[in-house]
Amino acid sequence: MAAQTKKAFTKNEATPLYLQLKNSIKQDIKAGVLKPGEKIPSEAEMKEMYHMSRVTIRNALAELEVEGYIQKVQGKGSFVTQSDMLRLPDGVTSLSNDGKMQGVEVTAKILEQGIQNKVSEIDKEFFGMQDKDKVMVLKRVRMADGHPISIEENHFSDRLFSLEHDDLSGSLYEVLQKKYKMVPTIKGRRSVRIGFATEEVARCLDLAIGTPVIESELGVLDANGEPIHTVKDIVRGDVERFMKWYV
Repeated sequence: MAAQTKKAFTKNEATPLYLQLKNSIKQDIKAGVLKPGEKIPSEAEMKEMYHMSRVTIRNALAELEVEGYIQKVQGKGSFVTQSDMLRLPDGVTSLSNDGKMQGVEVTAKILEQGIQNKVSEIDKEFFGMQDKDKVMVLKRVRMADGHPISIEENHFSDRLFSLEHDDLSGSLYEVLQKKYKMVPTIKGRRSVRIGFATEEVARCLDLAIGTPVIESELGVLDANGEPIHTVKDIVRGDVERFMKWYV
């Protein structure tokens, strides 16, 4: 948990105390003082720090949760869920190209590549699939200059089952564009939340089990609005510089 500067709040009719606290925490999130995946002080700690009632603090945290800045996890506390770095640009970008522009070599280690009975809830919504259907699964660990930064699991419908035989150790989007003439252009449904590293995630990302991670789901379409793939990303929260790349 980051050390926060002790701030002074004053009672005034124009701006209630809970709103002053809420805006202060929001500013710290946007400025990167509080980072995605980081635990914020508890209600008891804030009461001691700011000399506010628990009701005031609870109201501030409730609004931050509604707006998507924090997430409460039962028995663990409240965690930062998003910052400006996690608000994606309008267009779809390639992690490989984003890394190249920053002078970073982005590589991939393939964990799964093949056709499976593994339809997810987002697949059902995005592709209109049913449990009995199959998807082409591409699950990879993405690395930046050799350091693991995320696990991504892409799902494709039957029109891209031939990806099972392609070399997908490099840029997936380059293969889609050059071989299949598909240009990922539009982001569809997206969700972001805080998760905690399982044994598998910890092993793949070189983390301790239970470390907070950023989990997101996204659907990607082409310029005509045709669905191309869904992707679930699990991104380590302690390498801030890479988060702004993420699709």
